[in-house]
Amino acid sequence: MPKNSINPRNGNLFDAWSIVHFSFGVALGLILAPGIAAAVLVIWEPVEIFILSPLLARFGIVFGYESLRNSLSDIVFDIIGLLVGTLVLPHLISLI
Repeated sequence: MPKNSINPRNGNLFDAWSIVHFSFGVALGLILAPGIAAAVLVIWEPVEIFILSPLLARFGIVFGYESLRNSLSDIVFDIIGLLVGTLVLPHLISLI
């Protein structure tokens, strides 16, 4: 499906995917070293936009068709989740 005005780029600062990004940030913060988790989360955005989106578009699947604004907000939600997963949750768990 061609990318045009029928399927505009997602330019939202917050959408349902923001919750997914936050959750993955938390999860990776719990299982990986913070630097590695941050690298994975940040690298995901260009992979999504430049590799997965064009590949899936060949099959008529619109995925990762987002603006720079949305992509950067996804990274912000990733990092907030990462901070919760590395700093907040372990502290809360140790209080139990």
